[in-house]
Amino acid sequence: MKITWIFLILAIVCALFSDKIDVAFKADQKLKRIILIFSGGILLVCVITIIAMNLN
Repeated sequence: MKITWIFLILAIVCALFSDKIDVAFKADQKLKRIILIFSGGILLVCVITIIAMNLN
C-alpha cells in the first residue's frame, strides 16, 4: 500500500513542476503535455488501486 502512495505523491509533484521541467529542457510545451498526461494516468491508476484495496 505504501508504494501506491509514493507513486501518487510523485505524480502530483511532477504535475506541479511540469512547467519548470519543460522550460529546463526547452521543449516548447510538448514535454509539459506528456508529463501531465502521464501524471494523470498514474493518478487514475493509484486512485483505482486504493479504492479497490479498501473495498476488500
